Amino acid sequence: MTDGQMLLAVFVLLYLIECLRLVPSTAWMASGTGKSGWRSLRPWMRLQIGNGSPLLLSPLPPMQAHALALPWVFVPDHDSLRVRLTDSMSIHIAWDKLTPRAEETTLHLDVTTRVRLPSKNLAELWQQRLTEWRGLTPDQRHSAFLKHARSTLDTKAAAKAATEAAQRTRSLRVLATIHCLWCFGVISVLYHRFGDSVAVLAAAGVLLLLQFIQSWLFLRSTRKSHIAIPYRRWRALGIAFLPQLAMRAFDVVNLTTDAEPPHPLAWRGLLDEKRWLEHARQFWRESRYVPGWPLNESLPLEAEALQKFFRHEGIAEDDYDPPAAAKLPTCPRCGAEFQSGITACSDCGGVELRQPAA
Repeated sequence: MTDGQMLLAVFVLLYLIECLRLVPSTAWMASGTGKSGWRSLRPWMRLQIGNGSPLLLSPLPPMQAHALALPWVFVPDHDSLRVRLTDSMSIHIAWDKLTPRAEETTLHLDVTTRVRLPSKNLAELWQQRLTEWRGLTPDQRHSAFLKHARSTLDTKAAAKAATEAAQRTRSLRVLATIHCLWCFGVISVLYHRFGDSVAVLAAAGVLLLLQFIQSWLFLRSTRKSHIAIPYRRWRALGIAFLPQLAMRAFDVVNLTTDAEPPHPLAWRGLLDEKRWLEHARQFWRESRYVPGWPLNESLPLEAEALQKFFRHEGIAEDDYDPPAAAKLPTCPRCGAEFQSGITACSDCGGVELRQPAA
């Protein structure tokens, strides 16, 4: 491997590292270029780093904008607060043991439990909110959560925020696409054909010029922004001289926000309807079918909020909670089928099985 090839390999590695983001393990990311064609991304939850998980943003051109969403991480129960750590793991903290304290983007809930949130402001907001919930009655907490759920399930606001982020970074993403193709395409071809030559040196000069332009676009797009981007001028300096930062400058603008992220189901207007409905069924099963569900006289709080949302959106119950078609007892949460004589699914914490229709 020549020195030029080694340098190109290093650039590729640095670029992929720049595409990685450490996000809360429960986070969802939407990637797209405008009002349509968005798709969802999930972090690699098996790897936990600092109470978060790595997520690889869309690395290939054309460069796409990204929007962040969070499911309901904190759900109040009668005697405790349920904290969602991952998609499959939640814990309960008694209200008298709850001592919320924000430290940068980490929210400490008690002696041992910590939750990573997308921003410092959001961690401080949840510290204040949980402190208020702790002093309320169960009925007041119930009402407070439903109010919070309605605000995070606003489909119009979520779609508007995502499309505005895409429009705000359009010029940055177009130039990043050109920059990526020039760096990993044009220069590679020139080096393969001419080796260490004036042509390759000139192409490298064009690459540096693209980085200077990207730095100027970054400063211009963030100058009038109502969101304070930390170390904005230092970031611009890095964009001017480091290719991997120049190619991902738009992510800094997209993902720096003080607003509370929406619930993933608020992306109904962005995602493909079929894929969105799959997500809706997943969230419904996880919230509705908990141990003791056949005997519960009322829905769990999270399921109640989702049911109100589905009704508001005009979605039929059979669409988000289709009746079982299996001829064997089935777990309504994970869909696994069991032989007769088994009454609960051990993989889902003892959720009672749904018996087949007679």
